[in-house]
Amino acid sequence: MFPWLFALVPIVGVVELSAHVKQSHGAPSDADWIATRDAVRATQQPGDLVVFAPSWVDPLGRKWLGRDLATVAREARADEARFARALEVSIRGQHVPELRAWKKTSERSIGAITLTVLENPSPVRVLDDLLAHDGPQGMRVVRAENGRDQECAFGKGPVQTGNLGFGPAIPGDKFQCAGGSFVGITVMPVLDYSARRCFYASPPGGAAAIRIEFKQVQLGTVLHGHHGLYVEAERMRDGAPVTLAFRIGDKSLGRVVHVDGDGWKPFELPTTEWAGQNADVVAEITAPNGNRRMYCFEAVTW
Repeated sequence: MFPWLFALVPIVGVVELSAHVKQSHGAPSDADWIATRDAVRATQQPGDLVVFAPSWVDPLGRKWLGRDLATVAREARADEARFARALEVSIRGQHVPELRAWKKTSERSIGAITLTVLENPSPVRVLDDLLAHDGPQGMRVVRAENGRDQECAFGKGPVQTGNLGFGPAIPGDKFQCAGGSFVGITVMPVLDYSARRCFYASPPGGAAAIRIEFKQVQLGTVLHGHHGLYVEAERMRDGAPVTLAFRIGDKSLGRVVHVDGDGWKPFELPTTEWAGQNADVVAEITAPNGNRRMYCFEAVTW
């Protein structure tokens, strides 16, 4: 009907080929990655953040820089505020959006890769990390229901993948509770598919709760944290809300609610009353209308 349309076919092919050539030409070589790895290793300081831009280049960055530079703590960080300095490994002029306000102190090109050193204009000083309390020496876990507490036993074992590949990794070292709930550290892909290291703490549902007592936490003025759900358990936005409540002794610090669609949601609760002290901090996780949601949280004090 429109014979002139066929004339567009070779034109479209030329455009696609040109785009492919341009994209391939800008790709880093193996030598670029090796030189970048050596440069990062020579530049990094203890506590530095190492990031990759754009986000889709992260798997390549992890492959070439290795586990000693692309560590779990850096890759599955809760946020960027806790780092004073960052080394950004980027291609094609891309940058990590979360570091936009950071001060650039140096930049160098290594073939097709750019290595930029950035300083956080307002870094925070972490006093204590609840994740560091993992294990029977630093915490106690119970399943609470109708005024009765059932101790959750701590055990060690191999890490397991989710059923049929669905769900985050199930930690090998964890507190196992009656009814199937458990508490342990995992790396969970949240709503935007970013990896976050946190306590996998599945609420039992109904009237039951998971209660975690973190022993002798060093306190400052704020309990700062995040909570979220496994991406595939949240993206349909039809699950029950999960509530996380904190207290010290009989005094409530506050509670936060995670609703499907919130993603990796930050929260802050004041602890000024206990600043400079060590105290047991109790967290309670509930989801009355849901059963064993794939929920995860983390928190630090400053």
